[in-house]
Amino acid sequence: MRVRSLAAILALVIVAIAVHVTALGGWWLYDDPQLLIESIQQPLAGVFFDPSEYTHLAAHTFSPMQLASFKLDLFLHGLDPRLFYIHQLLAMILAAVFLYLLLRHYVPDLYAALGSAVFLTTWAAVYATRTLMIRHYVEGLVFALAAMLAWRRGGRWTILASVFYLLAMLSKEVYATVPIFFVCQSRYEKRPWRELVSPVIAFIVFIAWRWYMTGLIGGYASDVIRNQEVTHFPYALWIHIAGPAPVWAFFVWAACIVIALAMFIWRQRVRAVAFVVLALIAMILPILPVASNFEWRYSFAFVAFLVAVLTIAAGMSRQRWTIVVLILLFATTLFTSLRQRNYYQDLTRKGIELEGRWIWTQPKTAPSLAARAPAWYLGGLAWLRKHEGNGDGPQAVFSRYAITVGMIDPARIVAIDDGHVVPVTDSHLYGTAADWYAAREHFDPNAPLTIELALRNHDAQWRLGPPAARFIFLTDPGYTAIPIPPAGKQRVPAAREQQFFRIVREEADGRWTVSPTLPVPAEGKVTVWRRLLKMKVLLDRHSDDFLESLPVRLDCSGGLIEENALDAEQRDEHRDQVEARLVTARELARPVFK
Repeated sequence: MRVRSLAAILALVIVAIAVHVTALGGWWLYDDPQLLIESIQQPLAGVFFDPSEYTHLAAHTFSPMQLASFKLDLFLHGLDPRLFYIHQLLAMILAAVFLYLLLRHYVPDLYAALGSAVFLTTWAAVYATRTLMIRHYVEGLVFALAAMLAWRRGGRWTILASVFYLLAMLSKEVYATVPIFFVCQSRYEKRPWRELVSPVIAFIVFIAWRWYMTGLIGGYASDVIRNQEVTHFPYALWIHIAGPAPVWAFFVWAACIVIALAMFIWRQRVRAVAFVVLALIAMILPILPVASNFEWRYSFAFVAFLVAVLTIAAGMSRQRWTIVVLILLFATTLFTSLRQRNYYQDLTRKGIELEGRWIWTQPKTAPSLAARAPAWYLGGLAWLRKHEGNGDGPQAVFSRYAITVGMIDPARIVAIDDGHVVPVTDSHLYGTAADWYAAREHFDPNAPLTIELALRNHDAQWRLGPPAARFIFLTDPGYTAIPIPPAGKQRVPAAREQQFFRIVREEADGRWTVSPTLPVPAEGKVTVWRRLLKMKVLLDRHSDDFLESLPVRLDCSGGLIEENALDAEQRDEHRDQVEARLVTARELARPVFK
């Protein structure tokens, strides 16, 4: 390797450390505790080959290399977050070096080095280096770039390329379209099509493997979570390119993209158009399933490949001045990355991390925590704390229903507001005392409610009634509140322990009711619970006196459908009390009384 290339690699390492060294002070965030739990509990063989084990982590995706990577860090130094973040930073550096080594085969070294430096300083890199739970995206990129490097050599190296390609998919399925780049590379060098046989075999192996472990049905789509419409996807993708940055940074990105691609197409004509179109297909196709709920991590691979495409476009345009495009882009991403790392660290270390540390350090007798963080995060930390021999931590609750349904004393609940622990009554996180009092005033313990919840092939399927303004799924304990439609389904992982839930039914006028605590059914089972609207009429005289006034049966769809519904035998049977179904006028197709 030439001295110039070694100097470029050293420069990339320096940039990576300068921008991302602060990540090494990070702590467990988001899905980290659940990944640690599964890494501890699942045997290595089970991670790869036992569906009953792997589906405790996820039943909608298959990324066993993620757990294998976490297992390695646990083996080296246990629950030490610094080691995990060092591993994450090294993976990011390796990805940047591999990107440079790949790009330098198509563009001059300076272009390749600048392109790789742009990647290291994007918001995607800032976010990924500080978020352990998306390590599979980072290491998947390492394997994908290694596959393309091996593929470029041709011959027997294509077998190794296919192995790396399989490892990339086992890291994260978003890299399944990498063979499209193989095709581009092969057409660029006019190599035979038969070389594509080995990556096709690798893809078939992965599909069969995934099918065996999790099934092919069930992706990211959900009947519960619909944060965005699919039509917002292009806008969300564009926002993810520059991340949380000033408006001018988006203009710089737009100008660089337009100039680089325009010059590339002008010089290379049809070949450039074909390459850009195929690259866009490879970059966008894997993330389309998450278009309706597009989170930051989903754009990591897209941004990495976008930077590579722009670098190739600028370097192959045969215009020396196009290096200015990459210099301008690097200056922009370097400046914004320093602000973005502070933004992300403030966001996590004053919020979710403080909540996690409360559960990690406080005694069981401490006040309950009114949390903004997800239940699986704090619950996972509680499990790890106990696993480490530090006993139980304090309770965490996740919605106002802990007070209005669970009847937990607000005086025994605290919240974290702007980095400070305060009583929940001072935070307004779950509303005010007046809100809680009003909610309790509207509670109807006798309102009708029907629940059917089934679990089949990792799909939770439910049907709720009667119709209402909305239904809320409550975890119990914890009271995580999830609005759900009256009927639907949701892909869920396999539970290790018995789980419980409650259903809240809310009317448009503010009246509401709630079910008792019910068990989440086991695989293949159904939980059914019903509360019908009933009225008990106690009689102080003969039952005939009352029953004679109920000579009809009403139906909510057909109005008056039967006369003399209660015969003499029934009247005798219900001599002391009668249960009568109440039907309001608004439930009838044709009102029968005013």
